[in-house]
Amino acid sequence: MDSDLELIAVDAERWARELQKHGFSIIMPERWEERERLLALRAVRRMARALGGPEEMRRTLGPIALAKRKTGGGGLYAFWPRPPWMRIVVGEALLRQQPEWLGEVALIHELAHAWDARTANLVSRILGRPGRIVREMVRFVGEEPGPTRYGSGLRLFHRNASTAASEQWAETVAAYLYPEYIAHLSGRPEEREWPAQAGRPEHLRPGLGIRHRVYVEGRFLEGQDGMTPTPNLPEKSSIP
Repeated sequence: MDSDLELIAVDAERWARELQKHGFSIIMPERWEERERLLALRAVRRMARALGGPEEMRRTLGPIALAKRKTGGGGLYAFWPRPPWMRIVVGEALLRQQPEWLGEVALIHELAHAWDARTANLVSRILGRPGRIVREMVRFVGEEPGPTRYGSGLRLFHRNASTAASEQWAETVAAYLYPEYIAHLSGRPEEREWPAQAGRPEHLRPGLGIRHRVYVEGRFLEGQDGMTPTPNLPEKSSIP
């Protein structure tokens, strides 16, 4: 599998055509270095497999422009004023983390934001408000915190509730697709200690709680089935 991806990543135009099958239009593909192209392809392929393939990914996330910038981090523009109307931008620093697969996690994080944005109306997208996936997640998981400090879902670590909820969803998708991400964060004291700081000492983190796992698995299964992403999960009381 890796040898196949490496062959594709060698040529920028071939790489851009491969990502186009998954719904992406690449802004200036020649600006991406080979290792960055390989990283992006690995991340997209992993998410596509979980959704059932390139066609299912394209249908679920819709068309997205993908661009790289020299400085800054990553971000989703849920509404972009020209086709394909949505854009993800990633900074070089995110693509050059160590270990390398952390760059894949960063891209998956932004793809999760795009997924939720597809379930929001135009006004919400323009204003940066969460979509239906995030709103339903918040109701479903209840008091269970998210998998990481940044994705805890707690106002304590974010400027407002909407941002906290959106980052909770993005980190949930990243943790679900990359179990090694949780293993990596487990070595950081701040990731182990934040539940106690937030008054939730009974929750061991980093890691996906049962409610978060059930919820995100449900969304991926909907993608495989070609369904509109609407939760169809048991009531809160039916899960321990």
